[in-house]
Amino acid sequence: NMIPIPEHCPIGPTNPYGRTKATNELIITDHVEAQRNNAKKEGKSGDQWNAALLRYFNPAGSHPSGIMGEDPQGVPYNLLPLLAQVAVGKREKLLVFGDDYSSKDGTAIRDYIHILDLAAGHLVALNYLRDQHPGVRAWNLGTGKGSTVFEMIKSFSHAVGRDLPYEVVGRRAGDVLDLTANPKRANEELKWKAKLTLEDACEDLWRWTKNNPQGYRQQPPAEFLEKLKAGKK
Repeated sequence: NMIPIPEHCPIGPTNPYGRTKATNELIITDHVEAQRNNAKKEGKSGDQWNAALLRYFNPAGSHPSGIMGEDPQGVPYNLLPLLAQVAVGKREKLLVFGDDYSSKDGTAIRDYIHILDLAAGHLVALNYLRDQHPGVRAWNLGTGKGSTVFEMIKSFSHAVGRDLPYEVVGRRAGDVLDLTANPKRANEELKWKAKLTLEDACEDLWRWTKNNPQGYRQQPPAEFLEKLKAGKK
């Protein structure tokens, strides 16, 4: 019940994917601590052994250029790539898993972070490890603001320019009401903060999708590449 979720919140994965992430954190922590302890036994500091546990929430968006983006194979697990498939006709409609949650519109809440903000978070975390030698340190990378499924549908539909169809079905096993980050630690220690908006993420993803409906299996439209080159001059 700790929402927004801080780093010290007890870890309790509700599905196999979450369990793999929790297990990896334990493995990384055990390894770094063992190496540090071994170094101390040899009279060394062990400061070279450090690890960042970056707990990022829901990556969203694409590169603003429209030439790099997510290209999921098969059925995407995340909401925005599913909406993108609906927008280009690969999928008839979006399935909304449950509208009976205790949120303002009944749908689940997630914290969506633009991939460029996420990339910046990786860089500052690496710099922190190099400069501060903290051992193992966890940071949440999120906006601190949750959005419901219906809000995401509305936002992405606005970027596309038309309402996208959806159907409400039963809840999905393992889903929870709210996964919103508390990014205070990253804000203060890493001097990092998410800068891009949900609207930026939707617009960037749609730019990538409409110019590359088959992902990396096709060349972007020639006129789009020409505009991109002209913009760089």
